[in-house]
Amino acid sequence: MNTRTHLYTQVHPFYLDLAEALTGAERQISMMYYAFDYGEQAGRIAEILVERAAAGVDVRLMVDEIGLALDAPRHALANRRLVRFLREKGVQVDVFRPSGWRLNQGHRLHCKVCAIDNRTAFIGGSNIGDHYLGWDDHNMRFEGDLGDDLHRLFDFVRAHSTAGKDQVFPEIHLSRLSAGDARIRLTVPKQRSDIRRALLDLILDAEEAVYIRNWYFLPDREILNALRSQARNGVRINVLLSNRTRVRPIDSANFIHGHKLAREGGQVHRFTGGYMHAKVAWNDKGRVLFGSANMDKQALSGNFECSLTFDDPRIAAQLLEAFEADTGRSYLQTPEVFRRRALPLKALSYACSLASPWL
Repeated sequence: MNTRTHLYTQVHPFYLDLAEALTGAERQISMMYYAFDYGEQAGRIAEILVERAAAGVDVRLMVDEIGLALDAPRHALANRRLVRFLREKGVQVDVFRPSGWRLNQGHRLHCKVCAIDNRTAFIGGSNIGDHYLGWDDHNMRFEGDLGDDLHRLFDFVRAHSTAGKDQVFPEIHLSRLSAGDARIRLTVPKQRSDIRRALLDLILDAEEAVYIRNWYFLPDREILNALRSQARNGVRINVLLSNRTRVRPIDSANFIHGHKLAREGGQVHRFTGGYMHAKVAWNDKGRVLFGSANMDKQALSGNFECSLTFDDPRIAAQLLEAFEADTGRSYLQTPEVFRRRALPLKALSYACSLASPWL
């Protein structure tokens, strides 16, 4: 790859490098996050954004309206004050509220992207907030001649918000977006499901192994069947999911999906070391899908999501090392584990699974 990549398997070093890279911005910063939460981390980054704006850099931040209010509800008012402060200091801050005849209030901005000039980009699972420091998450930095597609993507997403309803809709070829050697994959509600397609292709292209590490494990029928079929064909299917999330019905529902895969020989590891928030998949050929999308219907068809696909055996090996280390903080969901669950818990799992498309 001509594009240089760096994987972060801990959140604190990611925040440190993000702050350092922002300090060096010369022309443009474009940031899209579900949450930008009041606290030490957001405060440090806010100071840098203000300083760069004062130096003449075009600084743009887009944050989801629901994320500002609900990601850390105790900070909802403080987050509004932080947005007002940034605006007063010359930072363009857009609070994303979906707008357009094809969109509704369920179509949220869930991207986690920062583009700095045309040479540095960060993408991954972490929003900006102190509580993410205690989560197990993955992020990546890309450096090189990345082009301006991630900045143009900011304009495209903004045009779907009330903040951009009066702007001229940007001309952008969504099927040809890239960041250096990496392809940009999108979920655009009612328009594109590129991330889902890329995930399915990655699964079906594998010859020896597939690895999926995700906050949720609620694949739709086609994706689950592809995983089960590959497992029956002798491909090693390995899934690491968070045993506990902040949406408890999902924690029950994913037992059913995990059980169906485990019965076909898939390895389903349920992470018990806290919240595991990463969203990444890769296969034995070194093909990597990395970004913001969870494995559920909302992420793969109903939110604004951004992931990258690229071929990099070195990064795949690093992802595998972290995966194997974290199986030590997990338990294996075997068919026997599910059979031993109490009947009321099984019934709850089935009920939540049936409702999972709406969770």
